Amino acid sequence: MTHTIYPLSVEEFHGPYGPYQVSELVLQKIWLEQAFDATRLRDQEGRSVKVEHPGTWNRLEGPDFRDAVLLVDGVEVSGDVEVHFSQADWKAHGHESDPAFDRVVLHVLYYTPGTGSEVSRTVSGKALATVALLPLLWYSLEEYAGEDSLIASTGVDLRPEVGTLLNLSLAERKRRLVELALRRWKMKVHYAAQRIESLGWEGACHQSALEVMGFARNRVPMLMIAERHGLQDFASGRLSVDALMEVGAERWRFSGCRPANQPRLRLQQYLQWVASAADWPERLAGLVTELESHALSPEDPSWGSLAQRQRLGVAAARKRVGEEILREKIGGQKADTLLCDALFPLLSARRAWDGFALWFHWNAGNGPASCVEALRLLQVLDRGQTPMGNGWLQGVLGAKTLSNRGEKGDGRFQAHA
Repeated sequence: MTHTIYPLSVEEFHGPYGPYQVSELVLQKIWLEQAFDATRLRDQEGRSVKVEHPGTWNRLEGPDFRDAVLLVDGVEVSGDVEVHFSQADWKAHGHESDPAFDRVVLHVLYYTPGTGSEVSRTVSGKALATVALLPLLWYSLEEYAGEDSLIASTGVDLRPEVGTLLNLSLAERKRRLVELALRRWKMKVHYAAQRIESLGWEGACHQSALEVMGFARNRVPMLMIAERHGLQDFASGRLSVDALMEVGAERWRFSGCRPANQPRLRLQQYLQWVASAADWPERLAGLVTELESHALSPEDPSWGSLAQRQRLGVAAARKRVGEEILREKIGGQKADTLLCDALFPLLSARRAWDGFALWFHWNAGNGPASCVEALRLLQVLDRGQTPMGNGWLQGVLGAKTLSNRGEKGDGRFQAHA
């Protein structure tokens, strides 16, 4: 029998740059990584669903995941899994009459089906258990899509982006990287605002900090911990590293982690940080009055230079943040990554603080080695005049992210897993 291969569905959402589309592949990646609060996963009948194995990702015809193993109210169920945005996609794609989908045992959706929605059935008439991811996601699908594109870019070949930028003069090259960095800054602030709205200030700070502590391979188990234990749990002194490691269980990834990024060490550092400053989110909020003067037009031709970094007082601000906010418990590039990827965007979202100049000129945190090599080839950096900084790193990452998304000139882009 010939099976029809349907194109992947996309959903359109509205972001800070207008409409954007998210591919179904993003949902599939979320399911594969179990990047949501799986402890609350229940089907349409209220039965608990525990995922022993999400299945083998199938990128060809047939169900999205094969040979998954689930526990539905404690009873083991084995079979395939199909992922869609909405329940209507099952019938729209012809799966109800396709024998290739008869082994499907779970229909994973983004949207929660409406009351009285028709149950999805296989060709043999079997009713499918259905689960919805939307109520269980840690943040917006838009942010999942954006971060997925970025993760995919880590360590990959940047030569196409470098080649495009080399067609510009050095001044135009720098200006384009500043534009790309500004775009990433605005998106990070947009995502931070969504987190604050969803979790509150303290919850957003706590979740974001733990997520960064898990960069790059252990974000998911760190987010699982943030979901289970709030900041006050950490401040109570009752949590141990061993207990926190149990929350992530088999989700921890140890191979490929540098010694400094081993999850036990990062959890110990965060516990020590919170123990010394349980009110660090409020300390951070109070810091904005000291930083408000750090504004600078990106049109300035000396943007990104050592002179501008000195003018902004980055060294002094970095020292103060390290002492008063981080309490010297987290330092080096991890501290810079924490500030640039999480804390400064949160601060800007809460207080409408224009922190782009300080963020751009801040010391660069952890980043793919390919980005440093790209900047060398682009001749942007000059040891004595234009040092490596967060903004240049973000600009190169921005070029790759737009390339991954396949942005068009009309401002619409599609985010792919």
